[in-house]
Amino acid sequence: MSKYIENISVSMKDKVNIRNVSIISHVDHGKTTLSDHLLQAGGLISPSMAGSARVLDYLDEEQKRGITIKTANISLLYTHDNISHLINLVDTPGHVDFSGMVSQALRLVDGVIVVVDVVEQIMAQTESVIRQAMKECLRPILFINKIDRLINELKLPKEDIEVRIGNIIQMVNELINQYAHPPFKKDWQVRFDNGTVVIGSALHAWAISVYSKRPPLFDEIIKLHAENNLKRLRTDFPVTESMLSSIIDNVPNPKDAQKYRIKYITQFIDQKAEQALVNCEDNGSSILCLGKLLHEDNRGLISVVRIFSGTVKSGDILLNGRTGESSRIQQVCIYKGQSLMKMDAVGAGNIAALIGMKNVQIGDTLIEKAEHHQNVLFEQILYLQESVISRRIEPAKVSDIPKLLKVLDILALIKPNFHHSTDENTGEMKIFGIGELQLEIILGEIEQNNIKVNVSDPEVTLVEQIERKVELVKKDQLDLLEITLTCEPTDQNEKVCVYSDHRENCLLVEDKNWGEEINDLFEIGFRNAILKGPMKGFFVRKLTMVVKEIKELSPNSIRYEIIVPLVRNTIHEALIEGNIGIYEPIYSFSINTPIHYMGAILAVIQRSGCEISNTEHHVLRTIIHGEISVESSLQIALELRAASEGYAFWQFKFQGYKKRKN
Repeated sequence: MSKYIENISVSMKDKVNIRNVSIISHVDHGKTTLSDHLLQAGGLISPSMAGSARVLDYLDEEQKRGITIKTANISLLYTHDNISHLINLVDTPGHVDFSGMVSQALRLVDGVIVVVDVVEQIMAQTESVIRQAMKECLRPILFINKIDRLINELKLPKEDIEVRIGNIIQMVNELINQYAHPPFKKDWQVRFDNGTVVIGSALHAWAISVYSKRPPLFDEIIKLHAENNLKRLRTDFPVTESMLSSIIDNVPNPKDAQKYRIKYITQFIDQKAEQALVNCEDNGSSILCLGKLLHEDNRGLISVVRIFSGTVKSGDILLNGRTGESSRIQQVCIYKGQSLMKMDAVGAGNIAALIGMKNVQIGDTLIEKAEHHQNVLFEQILYLQESVISRRIEPAKVSDIPKLLKVLDILALIKPNFHHSTDENTGEMKIFGIGELQLEIILGEIEQNNIKVNVSDPEVTLVEQIERKVELVKKDQLDLLEITLTCEPTDQNEKVCVYSDHRENCLLVEDKNWGEEINDLFEIGFRNAILKGPMKGFFVRKLTMVVKEIKELSPNSIRYEIIVPLVRNTIHEALIEGNIGIYEPIYSFSINTPIHYMGAILAVIQRSGCEISNTEHHVLRTIIHGEISVESSLQIALELRAASEGYAFWQFKFQGYKKRKN
């Protein structure tokens, strides 16, 4: 056993000194650069490489694009006040196209570092990730990054810098107050005096906080930057000291965190299971939540889990709370960037990678198989975005179709918000994602599997929606069966559906005189109907169908060939009677532009049919907020880049659907 693994194994048993933390932010605000410095402090990379190694950006695409695409995690040891601490660090993507991966990462941790670029300030994705963190009940720390840009580029005086920092702290606290669960709205406000605010420059490896070796004077910081004395800044105010001290003092250990987190992240839980989760003990019953899935050719599926109770080791059998199926663990590992390190066992409060889990999905509850196993189910992981962009795809060689379908199936399993479909009549394949970038990455991964493909230009996913409630009583063509059902727009009230999907479609069966077999047949008919709507053949969205009554008019009429077409045709008739409409996806947008490009940017916005909702005016830049159809957004990027000569940056975020005007 290596010294690294040996030390990690010892530290894993001391729950009080474990910290599970994720770094979240808007794209390119400095998460991965900050991560590098933390890894350097843990002895995992050399000081000369910190800030440029991008250890947690291990994909070729990540290194090439300079952004994080996957969530990567690593375990590092850090000594604070002569006590060794184990920090499980999870880096996350900042680009909105990969927001689903942020949702996954947050289930694994107990606290977050919110990184904010002091120049760009609070962006759309900053708000989204804070909202996600608060829903998962994670204590926040704020790192205000790129202070050097205010000094070197904008040349702001000290007073203006302090005002800018104060404004960011206030905006973050407003978001915490808005999205945090009631008990934490006040206690989790970030402040400089309690160590939950750190300011500095990850690029230049300095930061100041209450943990700094000596009281920092801003005049001194400005003077050292003016002299380009970066070595003195790094030596006197090391970013690692401030950040790691803040993590250790403010992110709760798993034993403390689980006492209050459990009620917010479980759907149901019995008293015995609740006690096991609150205790967070190695010798308790094993209860895990699957937070992330990865795939390697030689290992197959890798399930990244948070162990909330118990200890897992190779050979253990875990029961999937969603499916009721069991799987045997082949290997237990931890991640060290891109490398898997085999462990003998991993206990409660830690993050582990399991090899051997079968038929699992992200968000699954895994429990120790026993005669009287724990009764618990974790909440589903919330994804804030929806797949609204598609591309038609076909392999260059027909013989590659089976291989392509296998790769697509794996990607759909491990990539949030990605799925694919095949038309059963034409054989046409489509891939669906949040945005163009996500689909580009997917296509790159397909090519890495030695499959050459032809793809169409991006297309917008339109949907068909019912607008009013309809009740129908219908018989099949041979008058063997009669069904009474209602179709109506899906509301926000929770329902126990026989079938539901990510498009908010829901099938309910109120007639309880029939068994599971008829429910299965109604589900097949329902799914056939919503796959292609009656108006334009688009997906159906937000449809709730309630089966009120099923009458067998002739013996032996409960058959596939009778029920499935009857259900499909009845739904389509109900949709038409219910004023079906075509709806298109809408993005909210924020465009951040230098003031002198404002006129040209506004001209582009007006040509694209955007609706402007708000404009923020800052010293040198203006931020424009509004709405744009996803279809219009496909053309606007090049125009914005040209109009601003590359100096404007923007972000689109899925907002919902609106009825199409034509």
